[in-house]
Amino acid sequence: MSSPPAPVQIAIVPHQKSWKSACTAEIIAIRSATASLRMFIDPVGSTAIAGLEGKPIIDLLVTPVDWRDVDRITAALTTIGYAREVAKSGLPREFLVKAAANGTATSFHLHIAPRESEWGRNMLVFRDQIAADRSLAKRYASLKRQLAVAYPSDLEAYTQGKSDFVAEVLRHADGAFGNERLLTYQRVELDRSRRYQDLALIAQLGVAVVAAVSVYSDNNIIQLNFALVGFFLAGLWLVFAHKQRSHRAAGDQARRVILLASGLGDRFSAEQRLRVFDGFSVSIDGKPLVREEDHFASREAPGYRRLAELIEESAYWTRDLQRSSAAWIRNVLAGAALLIGCALWTGLLALPTDASVSLARVLVAALVFLVSSDLLSSIFAYREAAAAIGVILQRVEIAAARDYPSSDIMLLMSDYNAVVESAPFALPGVFRWRNAGLTRRWRNYLEQKRK
Repeated sequence: MSSPPAPVQIAIVPHQKSWKSACTAEIIAIRSATASLRMFIDPVGSTAIAGLEGKPIIDLLVTPVDWRDVDRITAALTTIGYAREVAKSGLPREFLVKAAANGTATSFHLHIAPRESEWGRNMLVFRDQIAADRSLAKRYASLKRQLAVAYPSDLEAYTQGKSDFVAEVLRHADGAFGNERLLTYQRVELDRSRRYQDLALIAQLGVAVVAAVSVYSDNNIIQLNFALVGFFLAGLWLVFAHKQRSHRAAGDQARRVILLASGLGDRFSAEQRLRVFDGFSVSIDGKPLVREEDHFASREAPGYRRLAELIEESAYWTRDLQRSSAAWIRNVLAGAALLIGCALWTGLLALPTDASVSLARVLVAALVFLVSSDLLSSIFAYREAAAAIGVILQRVEIAAARDYPSSDIMLLMSDYNAVVESAPFALPGVFRWRNAGLTRRWRNYLEQKRK
């Protein structure tokens, strides 16, 4: 009577450079044995990731172009040393094993799965996620070492011990194009756009300051240096303005997508989502994700009513911020005009003629800055945007009375996006100043709607 096979000893070893060459040679051997059959062969598992510790087993995923060829593939692989084993997962796949050759400690596990297999896709996704994130790879290696110590001869328990970690990684990958990441990208892109807008304004102010200060010197060299500094600041102004527009376009794109994705529950194709995410240039690594529940107050199920509520909520906040920004700029300009007028009047009365002329030039430079920086026209832009958004809110009420017809809501979304994208940014600090009061009023409004 033969004795039972010895239990498998699980050993986690450092990554071996020889694994890559062994993998390449094995893929060539498989291709040679199955030359008449079309398939894709992907290295998977820890041995496929450079620097990652793992068991000395090279895992390969074979994906036949035509699943009807699977029996022929399996038969061909047995000619080069593979043995078919029972796959315990119950999935439509084949599992083959090739023992380590003499003089090596590396064996091969071959997984054959259909092209549409989610199980096979998850193997590739997990591999790519671990390979792209060193901190994740370190966590995975640490977990495997702990499991190997806890279950040195229980492969099933060892594999089960990794299941929660694998599920976490796959969930993270599945949410890579999700709404929370979209909201986070929207926030960071628009924040970066605001920052560049502020930098452009500072560079523009610098040009005005250089022009004002230059009137106090008659030295040609100094005047030339002032001119060079002025040209440099003007160049920065153009660069910052370009970057501001670029980041704003990305943030606006995110807002349009999130309205459809969160409002209607639409799932865009992988190609469209990839195109959208490729347009983002600010990293969100390490930043807390913006939750839909924190960003939107609506608790309606996805549909045209929810989309209308998202538009209504966004419009309510945006209108108030536009109005408040207009009021702030109006007060600042009024104060600046008053100061310039008082300074000019005082200078003309109290200063000598030459000093009065120099002061007048400085004040004219300040006036030119106020005009060229579009602060005056921004008041009208804020007011016009607030008025247009007010019309959007009225139209939401009309649509609600008509039970949210789909065509009306889609037109509302298009018009709202057009208004917001042409509106200037709310001034820095206005949101924090208005946040508490707006939140309270909006919450009270929602409670009244539910009654």
